[in-house]
Amino acid sequence: MNFSKDKKSSKLRKFFIQPRGDDFTKLPLCTICVKSGVLCPRCQKLIERGDYNETDIEVMKTLLELEESKFSVLRDVIYHKSYKADNMYVIVLSGNKLTPFILSKIAKKLSEKLEGKVRIIERTSSLRKMASQLLIPANVLGVNILWLPDGSWQSIVRVSRSDFKTLPAEKELLEEILTKLSGMEVRIRFE
Repeated sequence: MNFSKDKKSSKLRKFFIQPRGDDFTKLPLCTICVKSGVLCPRCQKLIERGDYNETDIEVMKTLLELEESKFSVLRDVIYHKSYKADNMYVIVLSGNKLTPFILSKIAKKLSEKLEGKVRIIERTSSLRKMASQLLIPANVLGVNILWLPDGSWQSIVRVSRSDFKTLPAEKELLEEILTKLSGMEVRIRFE
């Protein structure tokens, strides 16, 4: 008798621990909630807490549509977060099968559907890798830390001066996005 209770609680634990999305892209919100637009209490709580917003829901819904229509590779992708600044979307994903070619095709389709520029960034803890993915085709020379007199610090992403015109958006907008992505103050400097 006790054994069956343990088995049942084990199944329940597995259900709540596994990523949302079942056969679809692994999403932080329930697939049904994203598709229908009607949020369950769990998803509503995540929205109210500020973990996710309307931009995230819009992007997740579009990713699900793309997965069902053409990009089955999205099944193995984990969605983390989206950021929107001006007319530019930055989408953070992770997955084993994300090649630059596939990412560019997905970004192109997303930009058509979302009607804005789209950059897909693979989740990483390296600021240099994130900056390189965001600033393509500009060349990132390196990342330095600048200690300020008040004890705080900023990360400085160094970019070649000749790449100034190749940036995908305004410098200030890109700094804002990198700050949101990394959780630390980021500035771009041309050398």
